[in-house]
Amino acid sequence: MFEKFKEIIQQDIEEFIATGKMTKAIELSAKTGQHFNHNEYPLYFTGNLDAKIVLIHLNPKQKNNYANVHVNPLIFKSLEDYFAYNMNFGLYKYGKSSARTHKSPFDHKQIRFLKPFGVIDFVEVKAKEDIYINLERVVDSKLQMELIPYGSEKFSSRGFTSEILQPHIERLLDVIAASPRDYVIFCGSIFEELFNQYVTDIHEFKLIKNDGQPSKNKARFANLRFVYNGRTILAGLAHTFAQQGIPMTDYGRKCKELFKRN
Repeated sequence: MFEKFKEIIQQDIEEFIATGKMTKAIELSAKTGQHFNHNEYPLYFTGNLDAKIVLIHLNPKQKNNYANVHVNPLIFKSLEDYFAYNMNFGLYKYGKSSARTHKSPFDHKQIRFLKPFGVIDFVEVKAKEDIYINLERVVDSKLQMELIPYGSEKFSSRGFTSEILQPHIERLLDVIAASPRDYVIFCGSIFEELFNQYVTDIHEFKLIKNDGQPSKNKARFANLRFVYNGRTILAGLAHTFAQQGIPMTDYGRKCKELFKRN
């Protein structure tokens, strides 16, 4: 299980450790006309590979790095180091032994979004320690994957043909299909441009703000249907996930309601 996924990651990590760069990232930049960092560690996943809920983002957000090779000291010396770190990223950043200096509004946002799904055992916040417990769990108790594992400042659908996308989609679906999942959610409106052929239903709705009033603008969610190795995989597309200032808990509740399970 996950052997193909590990082999794909191994190709990048071993080349990166040996040369300070990754050929596949260089080739992807050339094919799409977009910059992707070939000289920074790739981010294929974080969290639990067997998690009941999977969130998928476009790619890691990083400053564009135009250096020929990686110039900083290596963090990981082997594939095993890479997997151990990424599977326990929340523990390293938020656990009791961490410095707890890591600040991430994104992770707080994920907690608000995922609470209504009821698949992560969040605790009621009564003390500061409870905040860190939830932050650790929102990272390590789900599986997060990136469509493109190479970082960049910006991402657009420009240059991504079906042929270029296919191996990346297959990588994701191979991992998703390897373990029972309750929810698979793609986060970001650009996925609709990239995955238009997989969309079955699109929903628009207003959210309820903290004051009990409906939001001014409508939020969106879509149902997706993939067929992979003879198996149908149903997923959701949370268009509005990246939007700032929305009632994120109510958005999570609505996305759960509209999600169609296998």
